[in-house]
Amino acid sequence: MRPGDDRMDEPSRRASLQGEIETELEPGERLVWTGQPDARAVFRKLRWLIWIGGPAAGIAGWFARDSIAAQFVLLAGLALLLGPAVAALMARGTIYGLTNRRALVVSKSIGHRALMSVDLSAADDVVELLEGEGGSGTVLFVSGLPRRRRYTDYTGKFGFWDVPHAAQVAAIVQKELDRRRD
Repeated sequence: MRPGDDRMDEPSRRASLQGEIETELEPGERLVWTGQPDARAVFRKLRWLIWIGGPAAGIAGWFARDSIAAQFVLLAGLALLLGPAVAALMARGTIYGLTNRRALVVSKSIGHRALMSVDLSAADDVVELLEGEGGSGTVLFVSGLPRRRRYTDYTGKFGFWDVPHAAQVAAIVQKELDRRRD
């Protein structure tokens, strides 16, 4: 870091987030894997919002001075334009952890910290891998959760979203689940 620059460099930020996971460990629990979502993959996945938000904001901007409805559309368009960048920034403040007992997700953003914990005793027999661009993807491994829960898909399946090297992560999760069953 440069003098006067209070932003953390990548290794320091990652170490800080890893410390957040380690503070959540229970006695006798050991960390098997930690990782973070790929912010670039998150941005790429949502970049289509820019193609909707840009024209909407541009057209509404012409009429915003005279119309409340156009002002609303302008604000919605700007929100769509910013959406991918905001999601990518949120991904940078998220860390995933797999222990010998549960899966953990810690999300930190400005003034907010959220922890999600899922017991591995409810894990599926087989890990599901949804591959994305560039080797990143989603690793799903616990079914039957409420669909509105964060890090859960529309079927109620929980997992680690947009992780780099998703196939390797899926193998690590599968190995841990198999070890638990033995």
